[in-house]
Amino acid sequence: MHNKRGKMLLSMLFTASMLLSACSGSNTQSNSGSAGTDQGGEEKVKLVVWIWEQAKAGIDLNMDRFKEAYPNIEVEFQTMKSTDLYQKYLVSSNTDDAVPDVLALESTNLSQMVEINSLLDITERVAPYKDNIVPYKWKDATMDHKIYAMPWDSGPVVMFYRNDLFAKAGLPTDPDEVAAKLKTWDDYYQAAKLVKEKTGAFMYGDSKTNSSNRVFESMMWQRGYWYFDENGKVTVDSPEVKEITDYLIKMQQEELVYDARANSDPWGNAIGEGKIASVVGGSWHDAIIEKQYSPQDSGKWSVTTMPKWSADDKYGGANQGGSNMAINKNSKHPEEAWKFIEFMLGDKESQTKMMLEAGLFPSLKTVYSDSAMDKQFDYFKGQPILKVYAQSLESTYPLAYTSDFPMANKLMTDVWAKVFLNDASSGDALKTMADELRQKTKRE
Repeated sequence: MHNKRGKMLLSMLFTASMLLSACSGSNTQSNSGSAGTDQGGEEKVKLVVWIWEQAKAGIDLNMDRFKEAYPNIEVEFQTMKSTDLYQKYLVSSNTDDAVPDVLALESTNLSQMVEINSLLDITERVAPYKDNIVPYKWKDATMDHKIYAMPWDSGPVVMFYRNDLFAKAGLPTDPDEVAAKLKTWDDYYQAAKLVKEKTGAFMYGDSKTNSSNRVFESMMWQRGYWYFDENGKVTVDSPEVKEITDYLIKMQQEELVYDARANSDPWGNAIGEGKIASVVGGSWHDAIIEKQYSPQDSGKWSVTTMPKWSADDKYGGANQGGSNMAINKNSKHPEEAWKFIEFMLGDKESQTKMMLEAGLFPSLKTVYSDSAMDKQFDYFKGQPILKVYAQSLESTYPLAYTSDFPMANKLMTDVWAKVFLNDASSGDALKTMADELRQKTKRE
């Protein structure tokens, strides 16, 4: 489904406000990640990169090497909140502005940016990397069989858990044994009751009326369901989605969930106080738990795979977030822009450094065979947690967020509010949401 440029821009601006809470390269690198070098005598070029702080922290780790490889390319970073970046780019792209040259884009918003037809077609440039990137990462970067962004980090979903609380509840603590014991979501529910009874802690945290939908969306993704199907039809009112919704409602109604929006300070404070026994979420939660909310609990956290709906389900992983890089199609320096992107995202050494020192788990699969994957993390009881992340990615259903994801995510939050505040049935609330999505997006 494609809208005209003007209508799409208005739609994008509306969605952003709701959320505020080609040239082929002649200097490509190999998939093994060997960095290219600049040719002496070239005219100096300045690239402007729009990016947010956390992503820039990963890039900064590799800038010295990049400057050595390409001394004639100067990079100016303009940092801003990701939501501000999208709004600002919507405006600049509509005026055919040549700035920025490069922009970082979260996967949750990538498809929106692709559809406004303002990014450079890099299909030929990324061809050497197609088979060495996690497959689902290409979907939101693609329109009409052309690719407009290079995947960066991914957000493989795993289960972080407090092994001390699990032990008090009579549950296993070894990651492999926990995975075997909590193989299904029903097993997870049974374990939640034990944790509450034996320790008083809650199994996870999420707001009844202001949910971020992270667990809900991970459960959908894992089973190959989403707000829309492969043909673009709205499916949030399907029996399978209702099944997942009812499961999470039951967890809330039985008071097994700490009532706080995921990744908010009340949620994080509860983690630090030992009130939450597990976090089913993207790999980037490791840094949030260790450095932000629970630094005093080294050795008390472990990581394993997330439960499945049914033990024999083909896919066991899911995705939460991740990011990408793209080139403004109006950039005056597309060649140099691609050199920058390729060095940072297609280079094994660059991606390994970001993984180890910035918590950005790569989509570049060649990193997964590197010895760095064996690193043991003291905070997580000496566990090589990167291997769990890779295992999750290898078993993740190849879904796309789609351009209407931000709208669907917001409307799903309203579903929970209707259920818990207005006593609406899940079926009625989901049907109302589905009809509204169909009306606003012109989908079937």
